[in-house]
Order: sequence, then C-alpha cells, then structure tokens
Amino acid sequence: MATTPRSRSRRLEPRAPTAGSGAAAPLERRGARAGAAASTAGGALRLAGWGLAAALLLGSAAAGSAPPVRAGGGTKGSAVALSRPPLILGTNLGLFDSSDRVVTSRAAQTLLQRARVPIIRMPFRSPTGSIVELEALRAIQYIGAIPLVIVHGPTDAKALPDDLQLLALVRSVFGKGIVYVEFGNEPNLLGIGAQRYAAAWNQVIPALAASSPTYRFVGPALSVPDPAYIATFDRLAKPRPYANSWHEYACVPSDTDGYCLRHLASWTADIERVNAAVGTAIGTTLPVMFTEWNLDAQPDPRWQRPGFMRSWTELALKTLGADVGVGLLAALQYCVSNNGAEELIGSGDRLTPEGQVFFQALRRAAASRPALDSRVAPAGWAP
Repeated sequence: MATTPRSRSRRLEPRAPTAGSGAAAPLERRGARAGAAASTAGGALRLAGWGLAAALLLGSAAAGSAPPVRAGGGTKGSAVALSRPPLILGTNLGLFDSSDRVVTSRAAQTLLQRARVPIIRMPFRSPTGSIVELEALRAIQYIGAIPLVIVHGPTDAKALPDDLQLLALVRSVFGKGIVYVEFGNEPNLLGIGAQRYAAAWNQVIPALAASSPTYRFVGPALSVPDPAYIATFDRLAKPRPYANSWHEYACVPSDTDGYCLRHLASWTADIERVNAAVGTAIGTTLPVMFTEWNLDAQPDPRWQRPGFMRSWTELALKTLGADVGVGLLAALQYCVSNNGAEELIGSGDRLTPEGQVFFQALRRAAASRPALDSRVAPAGWAP
C-alpha cells in the first residue's frame, strides 16, 4: 500500500478566469477528444444490446413519464420517497458545455432516475449561474439524486457574492432539502496551501451557511489525499467542514494492470492516514467523501478493454463498500457522460463496460436499501 500520495502528471488544468468576472472556473477534466461533437472519440466503450435496454431491467415506466423527485424528500405531490442506494454509488456531471447528455437527453436522465443514483456532483463553470447550469440542477432533481455542487473557492476574488448567487439558484430548485456544497476544486494544483484555503473558507462559508442552513459544506477537494493539508484545514476551519473531500485515481497509463488493481487497497490506507492526522489535529475524525474516483485521470488505453474495465470496476466498488467501515460517507465516480471513454453512458445512451458494472451495483443496492441518507451500507451489500 502506498504511504504517500502517488505523484502523477494529470490532464486536469486550471481554467483561466473569465475576463472581468473575477472568478476562476472550477478545474476542468475531460477525455482526449476534439470538440464537443466528438464525445465518443477514442472509441467510447460499449457493448451491442446495452443502452436503454439496461433501463428496462431497472423499471418499466415510459421515458419522461415520471415527475420530478426532490432530493431529501418524496416525489412532488406524493408522500413517500423511493429508497436510494448508498452514497458511495454517486457520480459526476462533466458539464463542459451545453451538449452534456444528462442535460440534453431525457433517455439518459430516465436511465439514471430508474437506477436511483443517490448523489450527483456538478460544477459551476459560470461566475453566478447560467441557463445550462439551471437545466443541470433540474435534471438532478428529475433524477431524484442529492446534489453536490462545486462553488467558487479561493481563486475567486468575488467568491462570497458569486457563491451567494449560486446557492440562491440551487435553492430555487432544491429549496431546503439536503444539498452538499464543495468549496472549490483541487486547490493544491493551483498552489493554494491549507492555510490560504482555510482563510478563504472562513471568509465565505459562514455567510453561505447562514443563507442555506440545511446545506452541508465540504472540502478541501484535493486532487490527491494529503493528511497534513487536510488536518491543518480542519484545525483552522470555522465552521468545521461537514466532511473532508479529495479525489482518488488508481493508476496512470504507464502502470501495469496488476498495479491498477492492487493500488485500490491504497484508497483504504489513505482514509486511515487522513483519519489519524485529523484525529491528532482536532481530537475527532470527520466523514470522508471521494468526490471523484476512477481508473485514471489521464487518457488510458485500458478504457478500450471491456474485460479489464469490468473487472477493475467490480473491485473498485467492493473497495468502496468496505471503506464505509473506516469512515467513507460518499464516493462519486467521474463521470456520467461526454468524456470520451471515461464515462458511464456513451453514445446513443449505451452503457460502457464500466457503466454496466456500476448500474448493476445500483440496481442491487436499491433493492436492499431502506434508508435515504446514511453512512452505513446495507448488511450483506456487495456490488
């Protein structure tokens, strides 16, 4: 098991602030592709016969027939909410542009809704909210997932007024329901240390929390686990975060298949190391959220190998299930769609090999899950 964060050349780069906005957009991650129209470039993995046929395994309602479902509550006009799988079966929206399939395709939305995806993370790439971002929030509501929204962090000189407007937009859709709010994205890649991040948190989060008292604020959204950074942030943060968040990717293209499989065990060790550092710093531990996870943060030829991707995803989900026992609250796969081969739903709303395994786990978990929002995976649950 790795005892220190594995260094790697990541394909995630900071986006420059929009001219005149004062806001740095959340960091961008996407597969190697030429333009939005090439979302399947690189041969997005898929199998014939999958796609909407998979949705039929999850329910028989006609696409688009279900009314919106409010996170943390029941379907509008009904008294009972459907149960959700555990929060370790969450995912991300890329939302790179207006072509995101989760925004534009009711078939994709219905597939996610019938699978009862429990939590979906989305970035705000505009300073104070856009039509596309409002449509994304409404799509998450239709799906029935709890939203995790990324607001602008320490790189935005106008973070407080900008983020207040963003949360007003979120409240217009989700009201006082459960919403997770992540402050910034991968600040360590921008050279922002723990003390600077905590100072920005202390300037912005108290006002955001006052405006949205039912929302749950998490950070520091690191690109890799860094126990010292997280412990320092937790010690200085006022208010203390609801959960600590970071990202986990198993390997890089030059690693062997065996390493990519074995390295999943380091995810458990990472939680344990962070817990030890945080416990020393503040006298207790906090829940953990992997707000991004996947095989690789770079274009990787293994995405083109369906058998390996199914095996790796099965082991990754088993690891996440076991990690609930050491404090993992939620884990959000990166990402749903429009990201080359690194996605759950590909062209034609077909499930990729990773998506096949992921949706099978959702279906099994939903069938055995009575609670809506808990850290505990159901007894005997396995992906």
